[in-house]
Amino acid sequence: MSLPENASGCRSLDFARHYGNGCDVVVYATQRALDRMAKACADSSGKTLSAMTIANYFNNGLSAFLPFCATMASALGRELRLDDIDRQFTDHFIAQLRQSGGSLSTQKNRYTSTKSVLAEMGQSGWIAKDIFPRNPFPNSNRSVKGQATLSEPERRSVMQALKADMQAIIKGRGPLTSQELAVCLLSIAARTGINPTPALELLTDCLQPHPIKADRYVLVSFKRRGNATHIQSLRRVADIESMVSALPDVARIIDLVRERNATPRQASNYPELLFVYKSRRGTSAGEMCRLTQRILAHGIKAFLNRHQIADADGEPLKLNVMRLRKTFENRLFTLSGQDPFLTARLGGHTPKVSDNHYLEAPESAEKDWRLMGEIRTEELLNHGKVVSLPTQNTPVARCRDTLNGERAPKNGEHCQKFLACFRCRSFVVTGDDLYRVFSLYWTLVQMRQEMGGSAWKRVYGHIIRIIDLEITPQFEAELVGIQRQRAKVDPHPFWRDPERLEDIA
Repeated sequence: MSLPENASGCRSLDFARHYGNGCDVVVYATQRALDRMAKACADSSGKTLSAMTIANYFNNGLSAFLPFCATMASALGRELRLDDIDRQFTDHFIAQLRQSGGSLSTQKNRYTSTKSVLAEMGQSGWIAKDIFPRNPFPNSNRSVKGQATLSEPERRSVMQALKADMQAIIKGRGPLTSQELAVCLLSIAARTGINPTPALELLTDCLQPHPIKADRYVLVSFKRRGNATHIQSLRRVADIESMVSALPDVARIIDLVRERNATPRQASNYPELLFVYKSRRGTSAGEMCRLTQRILAHGIKAFLNRHQIADADGEPLKLNVMRLRKTFENRLFTLSGQDPFLTARLGGHTPKVSDNHYLEAPESAEKDWRLMGEIRTEELLNHGKVVSLPTQNTPVARCRDTLNGERAPKNGEHCQKFLACFRCRSFVVTGDDLYRVFSLYWTLVQMRQEMGGSAWKRVYGHIIRIIDLEITPQFEAELVGIQRQRAKVDPHPFWRDPERLEDIA
């Protein structure tokens, strides 16, 4: 069975080895189901379901399910039928997965991939639909330990190595090799946090003029999951000499790849893809190929070996695009003043996804989160002990100067780092501001309950602590009680809908 073009390089699925084992009817039905998915994928250019996902259903799911079917056929002493696949059959398969010895997350992934195929068969009326138990692998996500972000020394080593390789690429001539393309892709990923598949599938016209700023471009990539288009603003550096002293800007790297590999691209079957090269070795020597995950992995391995990059323990560094993405997002988190909404927005997903899969609370989180601003009580003001300087209202409380304050961008735009207000010396809280302060307070409580994640609690629990222990005691208890309850029942419009903050941040 063939698959459409995809970033993994997998073009065919071999069902032949599963026939002749007493379950040919089931094998044929699963093949038909995947064939339908592949046709829909081709007709929609991968927008319904990516070819990589279909390949995963086969390699990760059916590779376990079809041998199980053969075992069941042998146990029954007859050919397996489609009506044999019922709830009890599914329970037996789950039990088999649990006895396989793999990790809980691997078991769940195999089951989920298989379930997707069986669900398609159920939709076609070939088998019953109500054959799946509810959540057969509870808390399996907790057993998965995601890759850690690069430490700062590791990140610097990677960036210095990328800079050295990019300098050599810039000075070179002619089409880029697959390993040089891998370096270019890593450089783009390190600067943008782009996902692996959208990076491999970048188009030659992925750079578009910025609609407002002449010195900027926007990078357009497509994320298949969620059927979303991700648009990211990039600064354009026109002076090519600046590329020698620093890692080139993303726009210039894309221009370089597009120009240097124009000939291989035009002679290939992928004229619209950015990362296309002429193969120089192996069975594909001389052919025009697209960069795939497998070839990218080889390029990353060669890059690491070339520079002998080690991790914090002195062992060879493990690197891939997703680890660069996670590192990128955590740097955004730090540079944005630990603002989850702005970080998630720039990362191209929701705060919940950021918290669960990307962000790690820095060790200095509790030390960093302390009140830096000023509390003004009516009593102090009335006795003349505090000079009431002009302030401006913000969604949190007040600011001495939203244009030129301590954390303001100082570029003519108002500061919007609202969750960093507590660590800003321009921050001011008066009794009139408690309604907005507690509106934020209850929003963060709601986020903690809904989002979970120890890292998130470690970081944003400190905002609640500041409000409870440093701000609240300085005001009359009656005023605090009234404003706290008011904010809980009817929060300030800015903090009323947490999801809305993704657009505001």
